[in-house]
Amino acid sequence: MLINHFMLIKSFFFSLLICLLLISSANAIEPLRHSDSVEKLVRQTKDKKQQIEILLAAAKKFKPIAPDDALAFSSRALIIASSADYSEFKLQAMLNIGMIQAIKTQLVSGMEMALKAKELAIRLDNKKALGEAYLIIGLVRIFQGNYSESYESHFTALKLFEQINDQEGIVNTMNGIGNTCYYQGNFTKADIYYSNALKLARELHDTIQLANVLNNIGLVLVERDQVQKAIGCYQEAIGINRSLGLKMRLATNYMNLGWACYKQNHFDDFILNCNQAIEIYSSIGSRYSLAICYLGFSDYYKLMNDPKNLYKYTWMAYSEGIQYNLREVVFQATVILQEFYYSTGKIDSAYKYSLIEHAAKDSINSEQSTARLALLEMEYDYDKRQKEDKLYQQRKDFLIIIMIILAISGLITTILFLSRQIVKTKNIRLEKQRLSDVVEFKDKELTLNVMNLIKKNEIIVDISNRLIQMEQNTTDPAMKQEIIQLINSLQRSSSHEIWEEFEVRFKQVHNSFYEKLLGRFPELTPSELKLCALLRLNLSTKEICELSGQRPSTLDVARYRLRKKLGLSNSQVNLVTFLSQV
Repeated sequence: MLINHFMLIKSFFFSLLICLLLISSANAIEPLRHSDSVEKLVRQTKDKKQQIEILLAAAKKFKPIAPDDALAFSSRALIIASSADYSEFKLQAMLNIGMIQAIKTQLVSGMEMALKAKELAIRLDNKKALGEAYLIIGLVRIFQGNYSESYESHFTALKLFEQINDQEGIVNTMNGIGNTCYYQGNFTKADIYYSNALKLARELHDTIQLANVLNNIGLVLVERDQVQKAIGCYQEAIGINRSLGLKMRLATNYMNLGWACYKQNHFDDFILNCNQAIEIYSSIGSRYSLAICYLGFSDYYKLMNDPKNLYKYTWMAYSEGIQYNLREVVFQATVILQEFYYSTGKIDSAYKYSLIEHAAKDSINSEQSTARLALLEMEYDYDKRQKEDKLYQQRKDFLIIIMIILAISGLITTILFLSRQIVKTKNIRLEKQRLSDVVEFKDKELTLNVMNLIKKNEIIVDISNRLIQMEQNTTDPAMKQEIIQLINSLQRSSSHEIWEEFEVRFKQVHNSFYEKLLGRFPELTPSELKLCALLRLNLSTKEICELSGQRPSTLDVARYRLRKKLGLSNSQVNLVTFLSQV
C-alpha cells in the first residue's frame, strides 16, 4: 500500500511539473496584480484590440499562479478576437486555453483547442504558434500514456523552434521530451534531455525554466537513488521560485524535497517540508494537492506504526476527496481505511469502505474509458472534416485547372506528353513487376525441383541401404563384390546426376550468383559454392544433408568454415540473409 500511495504522489507531482514546464511567467505588470484590476481596466478601455492585449497579458501573468483566472481571461479574449477577426490574437487565446485545459486534465477539450490552434497557425504560417500547439498535443499524449505520439509531437515542435531559432521554445521542448522519457521509465534518456534543457536555460538566464528543469532532474536523481544530488536540485529550485513568488511551484518543490528526505529516512525534514507544502496549498485553495499531502502523511504514520495519526490523515484525505469529487483520492483513502478497520477488528466498517473502494474504482475506470472514447470520437470527426475540406478544395482547384486548359490550347500538348510519360512509366513498372513475378515463379520451381531431387536422393539412399544389408547377409564372395560395385556405381551416378541437374536449374534462375560470389570471394571451393547455392534457396540443415549426403555435424563444420571465408565473424549476421543479398 505504501508503494501505491508513493506512486500516486509521484504521479501527481510529476503531472504538475509537466503542466508547469510549458508555462512562461510574465514580467510583473503593476495594473494586473489582481483579477479585479484586470476587469476594471478592460471596462475602461473601449478599443477592442487594447482589451484583447490586456486580457492576454493578464492570462500570461495569472497562468502559473491562478489557472482558472487565466482561463477566464483567455476565453474572453478569444470571444472578442473572433468577433473583431483578429486572427493572431485569436490564435494566442486558443493556445492559452488549450494549455490550461491540458493542465486541468480536460484532455478532450484541450486536444480539440490545440488542433484548432494548429490549423489556424498553419493558415497564418506562424511557426512559433504551430510549435506551441504541438507542445500541447504532446502534453495531452503524455497524460494519455501514448508516448510514441508524444515523442512525434515534441520532435515536430523542436524542428519548428529550431527553424526560427526560438531558444525558449527549444528549452520547453527538450523538457517535454525528457518528461515523456521519464514517464516511460527511461531515466537515462530523460537525464540527457533535462541536462540539455538545463544548459540552455542557464545560457538564456531563464530562471523560470531553470527551476522547472532542476525540479525534473531531481525526480530522475531520486529514481537513480542519488537522493543527495536531488535534494541540491530541489533547494536551488526552491530559491528561484521563492524569489519569484510562484507559490504553486514552491509547494511542489517542498513536497518533492520532503519525499527525498523520506527516502533517506530523514523523517523530521520530511514532516517539515510537507507541512510547508500543505501551508501553501491551503493558502491558494489547492484541494487535490492537500489531499495528496494527507495521503503522504498516512504512509508515513503507517511506517511509524501510529494508527491514530494514520486514521486522522487518511480521514482528512477521504473528506477532501468526497467534498471535491476527487475519485482517485477517495479510492486510495478507502483502501487504507479498509485495512485500518480490518486490523482493529471492525469488520462492518471495513466492509463499508470496501464497497466504497470498489465503487470509486469502477467510477475511475468508467470515467477514463468515457474520456478516451470522447477524445477518439473528437479526433475522428476532426479528421473527417479536414478530409472533406481538402476534398472540396481539390475539386475547386480541379475546376480551375479545367478552365485554364480549355482557355489555353497550348497546354494540351503538354498534357498529352505527360500522359504518354505516365503510360510509359506505368508500362515500365508493369514490366518490372512481370520480371519479378517470373523470377519468383522460377525460384519456386527451382525449390520444387530441389525437393524432387531430395526425394530422389532419399530413394537412392534407401536402395543403397538395402543393397548394403544384402551384402552383409550374403555368404557368396562373388555376390558381395558385385553388390559393393553396384552400390558404389549407384552412389557415384546419383550424386553426379543430382548435382549436375541442380547446377543447370540453379544457374537458369540465378545466372550471376556464382560470378558475383567468386568476384568478391575468389578463394571459395566448388563444394563451398554448392553449399552457398543451397543456402541461397533457404534450405534447412536436414534438407541439405539429404541432398548432399552429409552428416549434420559435417555440415555445421562446413558452414563455420564458409562464414570465416565470407568474413562473417559477427554471429548476429545471418548467413542465409547475407547470401540472398549477393
